[in-house]
Amino acid sequence: MYLIFFGVGVGFIAISLLIGAIADTEAGPFAFLQPKIIALFLAVTGGFGLILSPRLADIWGGGIVLVISVVAGAIVAGLVNRFVVMPLYRAQNTSAFDKQAIIGQTARVISPILEGGYGKIKYNASGSVVTGAAKCEDGGAAKNGEDVDIIYIEGGTYYVRRKKIQ
Repeated sequence: MYLIFFGVGVGFIAISLLIGAIADTEAGPFAFLQPKIIALFLAVTGGFGLILSPRLADIWGGGIVLVISVVAGAIVAGLVNRFVVMPLYRAQNTSAFDKQAIIGQTARVISPILEGGYGKIKYNASGSVVTGAAKCEDGGAAKNGEDVDIIYIEGGTYYVRRKKIQ
């Protein structure tokens, strides 16, 4: 039984590393139900069972080995979830933003946009300063330090419109 737990857990972890991310559930109250956390629990439970069975099964019986193995698997999986998975998930959610949501936002030209050419802008999104290649939507130019509005994004280029001076 422990060999099966260990094999399934390690096998799933190895396959998920080879293929990339295998559908994980969203983090939240049931984050511990992510397939990789379950696989880690199975691998640790199986590993502890394989190590402890020959040593303790004759002394205390198989039941205590099973209990120790399950508790060890739960502790290790819980610690990995708490101190690795959850912080990574929170960092991913705070640093990621939807680029389409910044359409209409004001940006500042940090490298002049040449007539018919490209320049560079910067703007704030989700608490971070973001920079990117920019082009005036009308093919015009924009000076360094000038404020522009982001109109749309295409192929990683921000198309901007100069603000009208009043």
